[in-house]
Amino acid sequence: MVLLLGANSALAYVGPGADLAFVGYATALLAWALAAFSAILLWPVYALLRRIRGRGKESTTAAALDKAPEKAGAVSHTDP
Repeated sequence: MVLLLGANSALAYVGPGADLAFVGYATALLAWALAAFSAILLWPVYALLRRIRGRGKESTTAAALDKAPEKAGAVSHTDP
């Protein structure tokens, strides 16, 4: 244990594999950060476009649920 205190730094060769792995990780992290940042910046623009087009009052999920019984032609297993 005492011998480890006097050791110099290890001069080891890492190789190109670690560099390539880091470049891939850094690229993915950068792409994720740019996507998140652009989503935050573009959110007000999309909200404004929805309001201009008139779709801001009713959600698309509610509209789809209202039309669902009309589209379903088959009898459900819960029907008597």
